[in-house]
Amino acid sequence: MADTRFEVRLNQRLAQDFDTIASENGLSRAEVFRRAIALYKLAKETERQSGHVILRSQEGSERELVSL
Repeated sequence: MADTRFEVRLNQRLAQDFDTIASENGLSRAEVFRRAIALYKLAKETERQSGHVILRSQEGSERELVSL
């Protein structure tokens, strides 16, 4: 399957967050975008199946994503 190119416009704050994530993890912008889409897809599939998306810190505190 051929690759598809996207152009995405981000406000300055979001662009800075995006670049920070990429640099802190040694990833390209494209890889951050691909991983974000994969995570979003997984969360939406879980939500559709009446599941719950829970974020748990190393200390054990939890946050549930209520809606995406």
